[in-house]
Amino acid sequence: MVNVFIFVSVVGQVGFNLVNPMQVTQIRGIQFGDILNQANVSCRLTSLSREGTGCISSPSAVGEFHVVSSGDANVQIRVYSSISADVDFYPLLVNQSNQQNYQLTSSGLAFSVGGDLNIKRALTEGGHNITYTVEVNYL
Repeated sequence: MVNVFIFVSVVGQVGFNLVNPMQVTQIRGIQFGDILNQANVSCRLTSLSREGTGCISSPSAVGEFHVVSSGDANVQIRVYSSISADVDFYPLLVNQSNQQNYQLTSSGLAFSVGGDLNIKRALTEGGHNITYTVEVNYL
């Protein structure tokens, strides 16, 4: 009786990408200004305009963010919607979508965020705040 032992081995590889740490800071929050307190109205705010069935003439401003890193890199910025029973908010970057690629340099990167605000039903009058997420990833 002959015993045969077969030994097989495989070499695996590990890939990784070293990146510099980055910091994202909100410089200014989005300010839609005065919005009509009625059901089913909306207001769209961009760096160029503010329009919609719920927009009332008042001061407004897009949000501003700053990204810093010690090196140059390509990054993708993505903003995520905030949806509730009362209000929907769809943030928009300069290209009018929720994601955009940018070139990050050692001097930093500034970008703005506007969006679409939809009021689903009349709410308590006064100031309201919505939280949304901004994500910055290396490409």
